[in-house]
Amino acid sequence: MCGIAGIVSEDPMVLDRLDGTLIRHRGPDDEGTYRDGRIHLQHFRLAIQDLSVNAHQPMCSADGRYVLIFNGEIYNHRDIRTCLPDTLVYRSTSDTETVLQAVIHWGTSAFARFNGIFALAVYDRLERKLVLARDHFGIKPLYWARLAGGIAFASELKALMGLPGLDTSPDPGALSAYIQCLWSPGERTPVRSVRKLSPGTWMEIKCEHPFVSISEKYYQLPFAIADDRRRSLESWVEELDERLYASVGRQLLSDVPVGLFVSGGLDSSLLAAMVRRHRPGLSIRGYTVANAFGQNEGFADDLPFAQRVAKRLDIDLVPVSVQPSMMEDLDDMVWSLDEPQADLAPLLVSAIAEQSRRGGIPVLLSGTGGDDLFSGYRRHQAMAFDQLIARIPRPARRLLGTLMKVLPEGSPTFRRWSRYSSGIDFQSLDHRIVGYYDWLSGEETRRLFAATDDPEWKSQDVHEGFKQALSELPPSLSPLSRQLYLELRFFLPDHNLNYTDKMGMKHGVEIRVPYLDPDLVGFSCRIPDAMKMKGLTTKYLLRKVAERYLSKDVIYRSKTGFGGPVRQWVKGGLQQSMLREFDPIHLKRQGIFDSKAVWDLVNKNATGQRDVAYPIFALLAIQSWLRQFTPQT
Repeated sequence: MCGIAGIVSEDPMVLDRLDGTLIRHRGPDDEGTYRDGRIHLQHFRLAIQDLSVNAHQPMCSADGRYVLIFNGEIYNHRDIRTCLPDTLVYRSTSDTETVLQAVIHWGTSAFARFNGIFALAVYDRLERKLVLARDHFGIKPLYWARLAGGIAFASELKALMGLPGLDTSPDPGALSAYIQCLWSPGERTPVRSVRKLSPGTWMEIKCEHPFVSISEKYYQLPFAIADDRRRSLESWVEELDERLYASVGRQLLSDVPVGLFVSGGLDSSLLAAMVRRHRPGLSIRGYTVANAFGQNEGFADDLPFAQRVAKRLDIDLVPVSVQPSMMEDLDDMVWSLDEPQADLAPLLVSAIAEQSRRGGIPVLLSGTGGDDLFSGYRRHQAMAFDQLIARIPRPARRLLGTLMKVLPEGSPTFRRWSRYSSGIDFQSLDHRIVGYYDWLSGEETRRLFAATDDPEWKSQDVHEGFKQALSELPPSLSPLSRQLYLELRFFLPDHNLNYTDKMGMKHGVEIRVPYLDPDLVGFSCRIPDAMKMKGLTTKYLLRKVAERYLSKDVIYRSKTGFGGPVRQWVKGGLQQSMLREFDPIHLKRQGIFDSKAVWDLVNKNATGQRDVAYPIFALLAIQSWLRQFTPQT
């Protein structure tokens, strides 16, 4: 696990400007560089497999033709070695060398063979070309940008911001998304000229002027596979049990200690049970948050449940205290994330990773992905209602939505029903699926932006990327599968996985996600809807597997949030921040947001007319991002 950065240019002065020190936290154990007349590569290493100098990067092939920098772990790299020519002589036991030899032998088709997490760059000195690649599900980040005289890339956006010829002006489409959805789906970032390499994609760059680039998908989510509805429940349970056990076994591969998140929820608790199966009698350390926020905003205290799981599985549980004062860390959080994501969950991940690193555990297993594979979100439950409501004429649905909107928003339950009512007069289930990602409507979001001569600022449709992705699916695919497709395609890489990786690597901790094993994901796409959602019971099949290992009070507890009291803070402790960041004079000088529209939103939230705390928090995050990443704004 590491940090990588590079520039392709014919201008030595541009090559000189590559400075990866801003991502040194990703690789505290070693660093290296490679440079010739057209390319400059940098690598910062977090040593997990083969801790010796033999695994140093950049790694060159024996003949010097190929140069690799690699961020990630390939869990099946030993199996891959058995498929490569027997005549190869390896200098190390590292997966880095396996990746290098695999790419030399199979070219870009090697990426589909990897079971792991990775972002990498391979330079072919003979053909003067550079290939970038990102893992199947976007677990590891990779940003790239066109410069005035070349192309640059890095594990984190911040490493690109000081490069000459980079257009650092804000991207209106991305800023709209950070308000409307709280994250930016797809390739767009807050910077016009910087893009994210899509998951499951490789990109080839010609390292000679005019620096032509092409990209190609090597992996597609296999949702087109037909369900097999004739199998028994026990057969599905048995296969899921075996596949999850195998995935956890692969991801325990490490030459350093491995720990895990133990929230007391279903996903992380089941992973803990699998780890115990693999390591009977051995010491296992888990980390959980000691919730400091009380029973509000849907965030219940996980600690008692985590303690029960730890006792049952004989896990050394380390509670990590989180204090309300962490609201002061907003700037630091936004800096670490590279993007203005409006969520406090990253601060909890950071607190656990910091404690884990301090305790000598540089690798953690996380339950991220369980909800997205097996249908664990409340919006998946809402789909069951939507399919019934779709039979009601739209005028009647509209009336029902109006009645639901008058529910008081003082409790999490009423807030959810009120939010559910938004857009209840949907044109189709696809429109409804897309709308579930909204925290504010597109029209309301656009009104927040200041008047400008640039039509791009007022014409953004955040939903367009979602709709395009859904249009590529077979029409016969069920609404639930279509929704899960969007979770895996966008929500996971662009939201959950971004903050999981960044906040772990901030402290030099690699966070692995066993639910996002390619074999397990492929299997999940074949599971019938009725095995994922049973009535309103989410993750039905996963719960049935868990019944083999865990107590029912853990398996069937209500879903709780993983985050912080944003609503409480927006109405309280963040007031001074809003006065500063939303100052009308400041906003007018900045020229991005309309101060009247912003304060109208704030006042409606403060008086209880609307529950829009999260979009307001998103505006604060954007202001923090602009101040830190583009000081001129």
